[in-house]
Amino acid sequence: MSTEVRKAEFHFDSHPDTTFPGYTKGDTWNGWACPYFEREVAEEIADHYGEMHRYDNEEEYWAEYDSEEDIFLFHDTQGDEPRKFGPAEVEGRKLYPIGAHCWTWVEK
Repeated sequence: MSTEVRKAEFHFDSHPDTTFPGYTKGDTWNGWACPYFEREVAEEIADHYGEMHRYDNEEEYWAEYDSEEDIFLFHDTQGDEPRKFGPAEVEGRKLYPIGAHCWTWVEK
């Protein structure tokens, strides 16, 4: 695992045609990428999260940004509490590890 941060493109393993620019230190979780994203990209991911589940009529999947807490909340039917992703400082950048260590991200 490298400690140097580099830019990369990422996609959900189930949606390879939709990519998001982010950063990586090269770390993985169960073989999946653990990316970091700028806030604007994290907001795009939050929008996409609800959209990618709509085809299954899964209205319970949605995400929101809480500006007071500076945290992204991802809601689903698998738990009572949403998954929470707050900011991390990575080499002087404020980045959000959306889905790191729990979602199946692929680095392109």
